[in-house]
Amino acid sequence: MMTINNMKKATDREKALATDIWQQFHAQNYDKARSLLDGALRNIGHQRFRRIEARFELFEGNEGNAAKILREILPNVWHPGSWELAISGVGYCRAREVVAEKILFFPVPKCGSTSVMNILKLIEGEEPRGEDIHQEDKKKSLINLKMQGDLQDNYFTCALVRDPAVRLVSFFHGNIMTRDQLTKHHSGLEEFYGLRTRPDLAFFIENLERYRQVFITARNHTEPLVSFLGNDLSIFSWIGGLDDLPDLVASLSARTGKYLPVLSEMASPDKPSEILELPEAITALYAADYQYYSQFF
Repeated sequence: MMTINNMKKATDREKALATDIWQQFHAQNYDKARSLLDGALRNIGHQRFRRIEARFELFEGNEGNAAKILREILPNVWHPGSWELAISGVGYCRAREVVAEKILFFPVPKCGSTSVMNILKLIEGEEPRGEDIHQEDKKKSLINLKMQGDLQDNYFTCALVRDPAVRLVSFFHGNIMTRDQLTKHHSGLEEFYGLRTRPDLAFFIENLERYRQVFITARNHTEPLVSFLGNDLSIFSWIGGLDDLPDLVASLSARTGKYLPVLSEMASPDKPSEILELPEAITALYAADYQYYSQFF
């Protein structure tokens, strides 16, 4: 494999080839997509193809290989995704920063992030955007959790957490059932690489590992809390569960001197009260969440 030049921009030919690879993947022509990628890795070596390689390794179930690739290229990857940061284990995450007020909010999917990020818009003197706030994902700052303690004296750092089992139910009902995301993200297909895009809850839970490998939206929304927040609670000025959202809003109001509404109407259309007994393998996935954050559930 050729040495990657991390500073070189992709040529039009390389961009076109990457687009072709993704088109083949989304058309469920995986063997063709993989063949094109392997040729690009042999003959070109641009880091965008290594990034696709990490995605394909994940798809193939080789998470260790995907993590190794991402650790090598992440310092030079444009806007790394949550799953890429999580699987690499490099200790980075992304946070929404209000520079003027020195506020850092660490959003975790299905943990009230839509409401809080819209409240932060109000602090900045801008109009809330509802669900469209997630279109501003690129505005998040890349944060080294190991260095986060250096900000404690000056920044108000905050996060909301939620029981992993409840988060799974929330994602299933709010994103898969109500918003039909898996179907819409894949051109209306009822099945994608052997997985139903409108599964029932039992099938989704039974096949969660494979859903996390095939559908990146499922991966991002079901990553453990520790993937977004680490396990050192001392780096946070404030942390709580969803029921504590009014207290967080009050703390933000006190810090900024601005009246801030709770915006609870932005909660997802899910059924978080549904009882879900997690299989042993999934319980293991969230073991650290229960170890470090269960006091807030």
